Amino acid sequence: MADPEAKSEPSDLSMKDEANPAASNDTPTTGSGDEASEKKEEEPTGPTAEERVTTAEGCKEAGNTLLKSGDFAGAVLKYAEGTGEVESLLEKKESDIGEDLAQRRTVVYVALCLNSAQACIKQKKWTDASEHASKVLALEKDNAKALYRRGVASMELATDGRLEQARTDLAQFVQLEPANREARERLQQVKEQLKEVRQKEKERYSQAMKGGLYQDNHKKLDRQKLEYEEEVKRRADAGEDEISWEDWQKKLKDRVEDEKKKDKEEREKRAKELAEEEEQRQLTTENERRKAEGLEEMSLEDWRSSQEKNSPKKEEVVTMDTDDLDEEERKMLEETKNKGYYHGRLGTVLSNAAPKPQQLSEGDLRREPSPEVQDGSTNKGSEWNQAGTWEERDTTAWVKERLTSWLSAASVGSRNASLPSGEVTVSAKVSSVKSLSGEAQIVSVRSRKTFGYNYEAELSFRIKVEKQADEKMSADGGDNAADKDKESPNKDKDTQRFDGTLSIAELADFVQPEELRVEASWKGRAPPEHLKSTALDCLETLKKQVRVQVRGFVGEYHAH
Repeated sequence: MADPEAKSEPSDLSMKDEANPAASNDTPTTGSGDEASEKKEEEPTGPTAEERVTTAEGCKEAGNTLLKSGDFAGAVLKYAEGTGEVESLLEKKESDIGEDLAQRRTVVYVALCLNSAQACIKQKKWTDASEHASKVLALEKDNAKALYRRGVASMELATDGRLEQARTDLAQFVQLEPANREARERLQQVKEQLKEVRQKEKERYSQAMKGGLYQDNHKKLDRQKLEYEEEVKRRADAGEDEISWEDWQKKLKDRVEDEKKKDKEEREKRAKELAEEEEQRQLTTENERRKAEGLEEMSLEDWRSSQEKNSPKKEEVVTMDTDDLDEEERKMLEETKNKGYYHGRLGTVLSNAAPKPQQLSEGDLRREPSPEVQDGSTNKGSEWNQAGTWEERDTTAWVKERLTSWLSAASVGSRNASLPSGEVTVSAKVSSVKSLSGEAQIVSVRSRKTFGYNYEAELSFRIKVEKQADEKMSADGGDNAADKDKESPNKDKDTQRFDGTLSIAELADFVQPEELRVEASWKGRAPPEHLKSTALDCLETLKKQVRVQVRGFVGEYHAH
């Protein structure tokens, strides 16, 4: 179906620029030869705001040419080059760069993002298209083109959350363009899709009920009455005191509570054993590496000390990478930092007593589930559940909290890479969990538990490329110290950072962690050509680590 916006306004490609770049007539003033030379050494040169905007406008025209010719991937790269030039200028006030330049900056940025979204739609890269349109809507909430393109992309992703987003965007677009027939048809389609998806989800959960919840509850009550009558008869035959129905139910409840307490103690014991096994496995791996490098093996105590030393401090965990959080989330983190607690469905627990996600290895993906969740295990729930009744627990809040912790721990340690320009170290990490929406429940039927969860997630990630330090030392210690101080202000020039988003449309119990589809997109500037291969290799490894962390969460969930 054609883009309906074409009926109401010109497309990005046919519309002339509203802010054509004009060449500046200002001529920089120079002083004397010595003064100019000294100034050039003291002040690093770089493109001005005018030059950045002009470059971005050139990238837009070049990208439009590629888009018209059908080179959609090339167009996206050219548009990204343009947004990289002006994105930092969006933070500057109009008074800092001038009214005309501020208007040109915004116009070209919006056009670059809109055209990027269109090119991604042509390639069926729905997540990327949605993200480009979202950047425009962050600046202009009623931008019709951005609403329509994000709505189209979200429809294709076809998850509950995305379809809800599509319905909201298309409804808003129809309000802006009520005469647009195609948009009204798409809005009706997305409503039907959303209804189907929610019906299927409802059927998936109700499938476990089989005979129905009320029927099972009646069976439970009938069985208890039979057991009570047998107990009354036994007491009468044995000459023991009679027991009322209420007292018998109280004793039954106490017995069930004792069983739950025993189950909990067994789970905690098993979790401790698994943690110790994981520690020993990691220590063995580390000692094998040290042995290969000719280093002395570490004891378990030394290894634990090194892990604690390399772990981020509590304050750093609370305050780092909060740029993507809203005000409510920041307040929650600040409260957590001050109180030293984390809050979950099962109550308020001291932070040092809360389960802590660990950075796992790819080998953990091949591990079998914890013994508690396999057939014949001791973790079978209450006595009445073993007899064949239905039990259901809503674990949505707990799963969201634990999934967030596990996903946030995904990272790739520094690794060396050789480039034509020299040796570099590359590392990557998930810097924050941007969004995590869905629901979860544990359903028990006839002693078998189903650990259900269905979420979609977006994670912020960062890849860091650092030039390796020059290890050559000056013979004169004083000169070396002076050189070191002289070089320290330029340290950031040797480090490049590239940010992006990882999207997981189906983070659910019916998708094995190793089969999770993780899509990546760059935020702003993409790695240049000479770093592209190295950065992409590191990104693929980070995706694998995300899957490993999900496997770790699944193990904890099954022991819950």
